[in-house]
Amino acid sequence: MTGRPAFFAYMKTKTNIKRRSFVKLIGAAGTLAASGGAGALARAAETPGEKGLAAAPRPLVDGTPAVFAPAAHSATIAWTVNRAALGWVEYGASADRLDLKGGGDADGFTPHDERILKVRLQGLAAGTRYWWRCVTRELTDKGDAPPPVASRIYSFSTLAPAAAETRFVMWNDTHDREETLARLAALTQGGDAPPADFLMWNGDIVRRNNTDASMIPGVYVHPRGGVDLAKGPPVLLTRGNHDVRGLWANKVGDFVDFPDTHEGGARRPFYAFRSGPLGAIVLDTGEDKPDRHPSFYGTAAFEPLIAEQARWLEKIIERPDLKNAPVKAVFCHIPLRWVDEKPQDYFAKPAGFDRFSRRGRDAWHASLVKWGARVIISGHVHRWTHIPADSAFPYAQVTGSGPEPERARLIRGHVTKAGIKLAAFDMDGREVAAVAF
Repeated sequence: MTGRPAFFAYMKTKTNIKRRSFVKLIGAAGTLAASGGAGALARAAETPGEKGLAAAPRPLVDGTPAVFAPAAHSATIAWTVNRAALGWVEYGASADRLDLKGGGDADGFTPHDERILKVRLQGLAAGTRYWWRCVTRELTDKGDAPPPVASRIYSFSTLAPAAAETRFVMWNDTHDREETLARLAALTQGGDAPPADFLMWNGDIVRRNNTDASMIPGVYVHPRGGVDLAKGPPVLLTRGNHDVRGLWANKVGDFVDFPDTHEGGARRPFYAFRSGPLGAIVLDTGEDKPDRHPSFYGTAAFEPLIAEQARWLEKIIERPDLKNAPVKAVFCHIPLRWVDEKPQDYFAKPAGFDRFSRRGRDAWHASLVKWGARVIISGHVHRWTHIPADSAFPYAQVTGSGPEPERARLIRGHVTKAGIKLAAFDMDGREVAAVAF
């Protein structure tokens, strides 16, 4: 105990030195901070130039954009920036006729932020191709903002509920693996296969959202491996257990978007849509252990979310376009059936975890049977599996594969009024498994 006063005196002196250094840094970087916000101050601290001057700022736009939440009459364009900016989307019927503008949010603002810009395009025509670019301008109240910056011109197509067929691709359990992402993107966006109407990114996109929110764009909006999601197809998401894990997992929704299929215009991580003969319901299975598990540090409340989805399911399956769909499928990250359903010891060391979501199945099974779901399409278990329907479970279960390039699989789906075919391709583009319903 005799050493404590000396220790506190030392810490007080050290703190005062740090405070003086910080004040000096603010003085050196004050002008930059005034125009670029906290991000500019951070850059001044990280990369000081000669005599404490800040290095040149990074480009205004960070990475490439993405198209999320495609629907028959809407889609969301998202892109990230390195400092305070505002933005809008110019779009139209051809690449040389971008005569429409999207850029007003529900509260009457042009989207502006220091990290993420999102524009929801609405009133679009079903089954129609649109060309677009995002335009970004530095946000300042000094009247001297640099000229706007325009992205390259991309295109996407809205979903077509009345089409005779639909095609989709599915990625799952990519876990921020650069090589796997690059090869999945190359298979999806190139080659001789017919183009897909949407990409279902079926969960576990990240390993863990546990550093800070700055990591999210480079995983979900412009993934590593040089992946440009805006090249298509437009992205529909499910959340996997790793996406909802970590102290920053609740910020993912700031950067992505989900279709609006809820009362009051709310967008939630569960939704439904129609694409050609396919009626699809997308469910959120949450974590792979009970909410009370200590590894979640009190942040998990997925059991109430599962119950909320059960109430929503009872209503959504009666929506005419879904009720009358020739083919009915469910997407969710954790499967609802598995080959070995023995109970898990969640508090063992190492802890057990759910290979299938019994909580989800118990809550949703009756509605899915009533609706006539043909197949549940999932990830999570890191291997291709097909469990046929039986008398107890009149829906089949299919799962995709794991994150390593040698195990990863691209799932292609082709749906006609006659049924649905799912085929799995390895990263060399070879078909290695297929099943039809």
